[in-house]
Amino acid sequence: MYLNSYGVHRWFDLAARFSAFVQRLIFGIAMAFRDSRFVIQASGKWRRFFLIHFRPGYVKRQLAARQGDCHQCGTCCNLVFTCPMLSRQGRCFVYGRCRPQVCKVFPIDQQDLDEIRMCGGRCGYGFLEWMKDEG
Repeated sequence: MYLNSYGVHRWFDLAARFSAFVQRLIFGIAMAFRDSRFVIQASGKWRRFFLIHFRPGYVKRQLAARQGDCHQCGTCCNLVFTCPMLSRQGRCFVYGRCRPQVCKVFPIDQQDLDEIRMCGGRCGYGFLEWMKDEG
């Protein structure tokens, strides 16, 4: 197939328009998800996984600064997805027996409490102010 200069320019023009469209689409999706609860909660899950497995010293210091107790409201069990161990009444089936480590140490820091507040819950835990930002 032979393309004259008009055909080449037309092809480049279409490619440029398509590229601009894809760029606007990706930017629009990124802006829509920037403040999305799903994105914030999913990133929180990854952050907690990283902290528990790769920053155990930080987790230990934060737990020492943590005050209060679990009200077993179930709000933290519904971040991103509902935990399969949660009853219909919002109680954990394995709370006193064999909870996963991530459940035992939740909340690790103030960011976790902020996620709970964002979902309309109120956690029974809090952190000492003088250790909150230590890391």
